[in-house]
Amino acid sequence: MTPARPQGLARRDLLASLLVLTAGTALPSLARATEPLPGFEDMDRDAVVRVGKAWLEQNPGTDAKALAMRLFPGGRNGDVLTDLRRRAAADFRQGAVFNHRGWRLSQTEGALFGLLALKAEG
Repeated sequence: MTPARPQGLARRDLLASLLVLTAGTALPSLARATEPLPGFEDMDRDAVVRVGKAWLEQNPGTDAKALAMRLFPGGRNGDVLTDLRRRAAADFRQGAVFNHRGWRLSQTEGALFGLLALKAEG
């Protein structure tokens, strides 16, 4: 992401954070949890949801099922984070970006935010 990292959050940390928050069977409860997940205490969940909603506004008709299929075509296995990083980098190379309030995110990152926002609404 550019131009700056919020609270020292690196791209790989962002992807890992979003993956953790969107993986598993307890998606809605994780997205609404009031207690921060260990290691992700500095995440601003309200900001994540705002970014996700902005991405969803630019991608109308997108639902959680379609996003999960798009983001995790091979399931949520040990290679998913590597695949998400690769696709985010490819998005930037291809100019497939999402701009929000001065931030440039890959479409893959935007979709992760979108999935989390949908799960938060749950």
